[in-house]
Amino acid sequence: MCKLTSLFLSSAVALALLAGTLPAQARSNSDWRDCNGRDVDARISACTRIIDQAGGRNSAMRAGAFNNRGIAYFSKGEFDRAIRDFDEAISAKPNNPVLYHNRGMALYNKGDNEAAIRSYEEAISIHPKYAMAHNDRANVYFRMKEYDKAISGYDDAIRLQPRDGVLYANRGNTYRMKGDLDRGLRDFDEAIRLNPRDAGSIYGRSQLYADKGDPNRAIADLDEAIRLKSDNGEYFNSRGFLYKQRGDYDRAIRDLDEAIRLKPKFATAYANRGDAWRQRGDIERAIMDLSEAIRIDPAVTPAYVSRGLAFEARGDIEQASFDFSTVLTRTPGNFATATEAIARARERLAALESATGATGGGPLPAITPAPRSESPVATPGRAADNVERGPRVALVIGNAAYSGVPSLANPVNDAREMSGALRELGFKVIEGYNLTSTTMRNKIAEFGAALPGAGVSLFYYAGHGMQVSGKNYLVPVDAKVERPSALGTEAIEVSAVIADMEAEKRINLVFLDACRDNPMSRNLARSMGGGSRSTAVGQGLAQVNAGIGTLITFATSPDTIALDGSGRNSPFTQAMLKYIRTPGLEIRSMLTRVRADVIRATNEQQVPWDHSSLTGDFYFKPGS
Repeated sequence: MCKLTSLFLSSAVALALLAGTLPAQARSNSDWRDCNGRDVDARISACTRIIDQAGGRNSAMRAGAFNNRGIAYFSKGEFDRAIRDFDEAISAKPNNPVLYHNRGMALYNKGDNEAAIRSYEEAISIHPKYAMAHNDRANVYFRMKEYDKAISGYDDAIRLQPRDGVLYANRGNTYRMKGDLDRGLRDFDEAIRLNPRDAGSIYGRSQLYADKGDPNRAIADLDEAIRLKSDNGEYFNSRGFLYKQRGDYDRAIRDLDEAIRLKPKFATAYANRGDAWRQRGDIERAIMDLSEAIRIDPAVTPAYVSRGLAFEARGDIEQASFDFSTVLTRTPGNFATATEAIARARERLAALESATGATGGGPLPAITPAPRSESPVATPGRAADNVERGPRVALVIGNAAYSGVPSLANPVNDAREMSGALRELGFKVIEGYNLTSTTMRNKIAEFGAALPGAGVSLFYYAGHGMQVSGKNYLVPVDAKVERPSALGTEAIEVSAVIADMEAEKRINLVFLDACRDNPMSRNLARSMGGGSRSTAVGQGLAQVNAGIGTLITFATSPDTIALDGSGRNSPFTQAMLKYIRTPGLEIRSMLTRVRADVIRATNEQQVPWDHSSLTGDFYFKPGS
């Protein structure tokens, strides 16, 4: 039920280097060779040495070194650091369009569309014939779905560089998204004429043929794209999708097997293969694949419909209704079949509700009777009412670099490593580090928007927290909290996050490594007239009672202080990371082990505490 709808739209295969702008002596020494080399970490170190040596004396050297270090950070996905370096390079060489273009690419990859456009426009104002800046600005408009502006930009790029087939493919794909398939086809034909061996353009034309209802030509193009580039999972996925649509399920499954082999976390391929298994009648395999698709990417809307149909065929009407209802809470996303999927979900949900009402709320017959078995997303020993009925979603925050009090050593390390572990365990992770009040609230809002339909929600926080009048607050890095009136605007009340999590019936897990000794608590206590400690401002965090289906864990017992730790991680998070990946370890047994490790590591100074209202077992990693 899923099909890709867009091409990779950048014809710039790498950011531009500036070696030619440097003095000869800088270009010849070993530092510059490393600064301009392929080893990313060596490049960062060498460029940093050049920057330190150059000081403010040599603008060309500074620009080149900052630019090349920015490229290294870009390649590591550290876009904020890359942007800062490109800013420094621009400050040293403000008339070099390449620097603005490179910054635009970093801003684009960070997701800041408006700033990326401004940076590309600055490059174009310096060098109006800079074709790639025109192209990449058009790419931003494409992502923003401002297709007319995108086409205008591609027109300019093509006028300047008429022999570049990628530009025609980009414009062709934009016409496709506008629904002008004939003009799109002409552009893809020209792209392929200019470069007959460009598998990407051939693949793009196959998608357009599929949209035109010509699967034979689409498959022929995909055959050629695969012949030219047999290691691209996207191509096998698209051909498998088309074979599935034609009812050739065996060939579809073979292609989708290959797509998943090439790209093991390819949610769309799992969704397509699951739907092929469903239509072939293998319901259990279908549910397994569709659950995996949803686990990898909860935004694959059509997978919920396919899984709902599979559960309905198996006679599991409650789970089918849950999946269909989940679809109706989601936006269509980027899948061409999503709108069709939403209509199908609405139709099936109405049919199930009508039939349930007609039978007095009793069980419905299955569409295709099949033996009942436990859902594959359940785990051994889990009670029936605690089955994971949707994707896993987590919010992870680590605050350390506080502006008003000394920085903490470990929260960012703790949070980054927890994010990595949770991703391995199938969570979609929303993460943030050293967040201000504004950015922290934005992350919490993003988390809340991702929760509808989730089967498991998890919140992990490392950093400063405080309790005031029995309420717990988490502290952003820019907070000062010098007066009681500042609590509502500068700090974040824990209960607000938990309320979002408990808005639907699901498994909710909260981990707060936030009981560190907090100087802001003492300052606030003094402002409330209590000397060094007001009775309203407690030590550590206050006890919280969990709602049904929720488990809340503190790094230490209520009203006491947790240790930041002398190593890379806090004692609590170090123990969590030790056990969280253990197969078949139920969460409350895991927390018992965590508690024992922390007590031992802190000489009994710190005792983790939890309160659970879970109604069944939960496993981060089910046993084999």
